[in-house]
This record gives sequence, C-alpha cells and structure tokens, in this order.
Amino acid sequence: MSAFEIKEDMKNMSQNELNAFLTPELCEDAGLIAMNIGEGFVDLGAMNPDYIKVKQVVKKIKREFQLEVSLKQITPLEWENWFESNHSGNTESIPASSSNKSNQNNYQVEPSTKTNDIRDDYQNSIQDSSGEFTSPFPSNPDFTVLEPDEQLDSISTAYDAEELEDDEFDLDLVDEENDDALIQLAEANIGEDSDIENDRFFGEELTASKDPVIAGVASILSKCFILKSSDIHAEPLEDRLRIRYRVDGVLKEAFAFPKSHINPIVSRIKIMSNLDISEKRLPQDGRIRCLLRGRKSDFRVSTLPGKWGEKVVLRALESDSSVLNLSKLITEKDELSLIRGMAKSPYGIVIVVGPTGSGKSTTLYSMLSELNTPDVNISTVEDPVEYTLDGIHQVQVLREKGLDFSRALRSLMRQDPDIILVGETRDKETAQAAMEAALTGHMVFTTLHANDTATAITRLAEMEIPPYLIGSSILGVVAQRLVRKVCPSCSTIKDLQHGKDDLALNLGIKQARFLKKTVISGTAKCSICGGTGYKGRIGIYEVMKVNDVIRDLIMKQSNADLIREHAFTKAGRSLLVYGMNLVKNQMTTIEEVERVCLLDETPAEEL
Repeated sequence: MSAFEIKEDMKNMSQNELNAFLTPELCEDAGLIAMNIGEGFVDLGAMNPDYIKVKQVVKKIKREFQLEVSLKQITPLEWENWFESNHSGNTESIPASSSNKSNQNNYQVEPSTKTNDIRDDYQNSIQDSSGEFTSPFPSNPDFTVLEPDEQLDSISTAYDAEELEDDEFDLDLVDEENDDALIQLAEANIGEDSDIENDRFFGEELTASKDPVIAGVASILSKCFILKSSDIHAEPLEDRLRIRYRVDGVLKEAFAFPKSHINPIVSRIKIMSNLDISEKRLPQDGRIRCLLRGRKSDFRVSTLPGKWGEKVVLRALESDSSVLNLSKLITEKDELSLIRGMAKSPYGIVIVVGPTGSGKSTTLYSMLSELNTPDVNISTVEDPVEYTLDGIHQVQVLREKGLDFSRALRSLMRQDPDIILVGETRDKETAQAAMEAALTGHMVFTTLHANDTATAITRLAEMEIPPYLIGSSILGVVAQRLVRKVCPSCSTIKDLQHGKDDLALNLGIKQARFLKKTVISGTAKCSICGGTGYKGRIGIYEVMKVNDVIRDLIMKQSNADLIREHAFTKAGRSLLVYGMNLVKNQMTTIEEVERVCLLDETPAEEL
C-alpha cells in the first residue's frame, strides 16, 4: 500500500470516529452542528459558543482527535433548519461535509407543513409511531461527553475526578493541607435522587406504544415544533375536536377529529400533565415533559370546562437559553441602550408589560443573561420556569402547596439576593413586596399585564400601591409586542398613497412592502412562508424611563393620557413609531403594525 493510500485511510478513519462522536443527541443537547470536516480541521456552528457543553465538545475534539476547531455562532433558525433537514426521523451520525468552507452557511428553509401532511402524519403515527421520533436522551441530567457505545451507569460519571481537568473546578478557596474533607467530598461518588414531585418525563413509551391515542397525542405535540408553533389549542365543538396551532402569533386550524375522540385525547393529555382525569367541572393547570423529535420538550397545560367538553391549551416552553440575546431581540440602538442602562442599575425595579405571548419573559431573561456573573446572586420566582439558566436559583410557584409569588418573594429577601425576577405581579401584596425590595438595595425585574408603559403606572395605582412607592422605586417600564416579519418573496415594494396610508406618510415613510395579490387571494405557493406572506416574528418596543417629570406626574396621580403625553419628550418612542420604523426598514408591513398598536395616538416625531 502506498503512502498516499495509507494517508487517505487514516483520514477516513479519523472522520468516521468524529462522526460517531458527534451524534444527533450530542448536537441537540449542545446546540451545535458540524458545518465542515476536512483534513486536520473541523468547522462547528453553535447557537451559543460560550455554552459550557459546547466548550466541552471542542475541548474533547482537540484533545482526542487532534483537530483544529473553528467555532462560529449561528442563529436558532439556522440550527433548526439544518437539524431537520439532516436528522428528521433518524439518528444517524453527522455526515462529513464535502463542500468547501464557502458553503458553510448554505442552509435550506423547509416548506411549511400543510393540513393534509399533518393528517397523513397522524395516521402514520397510529400505524407505526417509531418513525416519528428519534432515540431518547441519556437519563443523566448533567452533560458529559461520551462515546456512542458507552452507557451512563450513574450520575456520578459527571463528577469523576479522573475525567476532569484541573481548570474545571475553582478550588482557589480550598486549603489543600487542612481542607481534606472538602476535597474528599468533591471527589466522592455520591448518587443523586431525581424523584421530583410532579416532574414526570415521557420518553420511550411515546415511541414504542401501539395505542392509537398515545401515538396520536404524541404526533399532535410533535407538530408544534414542525410548524414552529407557540401554542396548541384542542377545542371540543358540537360535532368534532378541533386542533389549532398558533404560528407567528396567528391561530391556524390544522385538522379535526370526530366527536368520539374528545374524551380519549383530553384524558391522555391530562394523564401526561399529572392532572385529575375525573375532575371535569373545574379548570386545572399542569405541565408535560417529554422527548419529541429528538429534543426535550416542555409544555404548560391549561384545561377549561365548556359546553361541549374540556378545552385544552398547551404552551410550548422554550428552554434553549442560547436565544437570550438583547442585541438580537431589539433592533433599534436607542431602545437597546435605554434597556441596558436600566438593567445595570444597582437597585430599583424594571417592569415589562404586554399581552400574553408577547415575549416578556424572553426580554427579562435576556437582561438576566447579561447580568449573570459569579459575583452576583440572582434568584427568580416564576410560574412556570420557562428558561433554565446556569448559575441562577429559580423557584417554581406551587399555589396548591401555599407557595405563591408573595410568599416566595418574602423568603428570597432572606437569601441575600442582588437581583430578583418576579415572573408576574398579580396582586397588591406581590407588587408592594417587590417595590420595597427595590427600595432596599435590590434590583427587581417583573412583568405586568397592561397595554403600554403609561397604563402600567395607573395599573399599579389601581392595586392601591402608594404613589410615593411607585415613583421612588420604578426605574422604567418596557412595553412590547410581536409582529410578523414579511416574506420578501411574497411581497413587493410600493409607494405610499395619500388618503390611504396617511399614518405612515406623516411619519416620513414613502415606500413600504405590501403583500402580493396571490397571497391575499390564497393562491400563493411559497416554500419559505407557505403562502402566508409572513415568516418569523420580530419585537416592537416602547421604553419609558421614569425621570423627574414622570415622577412628578405619578405623585400627582395623573391619568395615563397625561403620562403618555410626557413619556417620550426626552428619550424613547411609542410602540407605533417603533413599529413604523420597522416598516420603513422593510421588515414588516403597515397592516401588521396596525394590528397590534394603538392607532389614535398623534405622532410627536418623525422617523
């Protein structure tokens, strides 16, 4: 055998070993993809290059495979498109790319799934559910890089001292001569019970079951991620069970089942949510944790009795912390600077307002992600816990046990906190406790249900919070909405017309994108947006920083209209002006902004 052939065999062997190591489960858990594998190098794409699991993978590739690793940040959409196109319905190893580096970003967007496809997939899932899902994750909740044929015998594998490098533990505070007990404890092989009450995880039983109801409900849940939906609505009607998905903020009916399917499907969802299936007269709330399409999935479940049966709404909880980036959420530099300035204050309270599903939690967690350092103690009280952030203590509200927001917040004050996040301010007791915490040297973040920044102040006044407490504790209020991004392929740029687009013209906009006639008539066939004219969403923000003028109005108990009139005299702009700036930049349409914004305000400024 020639030297060239030996070299080629060694190269192929190295690539095969790397492919066997970069399994779909590992890529899913770390949020990365292999974009290009060549001789002596590998190009990886990661949604969060600073993620500890990504760093572990890079370190292992360098150490064991002797390869140079190039790491590039990619968006969650790029990762999802790549993962679906390469690993939909199978768990094969990641193939080495034969393309050059210039083709690293050649991601293809999958066409939207049509109603008939969903119905066919549901039928297939009843006949053979194994093709709908990929293999389950390891049972160990801690991340360790293992070869494919290795098994996790116990959770202690993650803490095996022989596998850890010296720099993975910070033992600077340990005196090795006198603190033998601490060192032995860190190296000890200690088991850990994972029996958490009401925390059931469904994995293999979903894929292995031959029961049509179990497989069908699993298919309903998995379609949420295929359609990139935020909510699932299972609504009993007089003659059928209607299944709808909220895609980009708009509900779309996917398919329907016969009336006889109502009780079995609703009961199966309640069993997965650990709810009482015999209770059909009162609302119930629960949570589902399961493995769908090779990813750990969490749903918040709410049931509500109705005339024709119990309606079930499931909210898909986004657990990927790599999407928490303020600079990606907020496109305008002025608003981004205002929010970051308020978040970095040593004490005070920042309130984020907006309707359900407007992205309030994502904005708050993005602030926390930037503030999360080892020298800061951050605690949260939530219902439910939507994101999991390393280094942050998160408290799940359990009202049936007596642990509500106000009680948890009072306990947090005895935990030496620096930053506190209160998932939602619902009552006077919670609001007053949060504001008193802000006045005693703590930074507090919370959400509130209000239409805009000005009405948030009057909303607190309606809770009977004293004006002096509101004015002295609040640093600022952020209002936000989500609008759909226009599809370039299904829209065209046109000049605005007087008498028809006067609102946009008054704000200095001369051209904007409008949907094509084929989209309006429903005959468009677009592989990007599925003929809807929109793909993805973007936020519009209204930031009101509480200055001396606003504080004086609060002390005088002024109404929302008067506060709104003075809100943006020095900095910031309204939701409408922010949204119209997105129209000017051709990121959305006038119709979308008008759908979510108050239109009777008089613009005080031009773009």
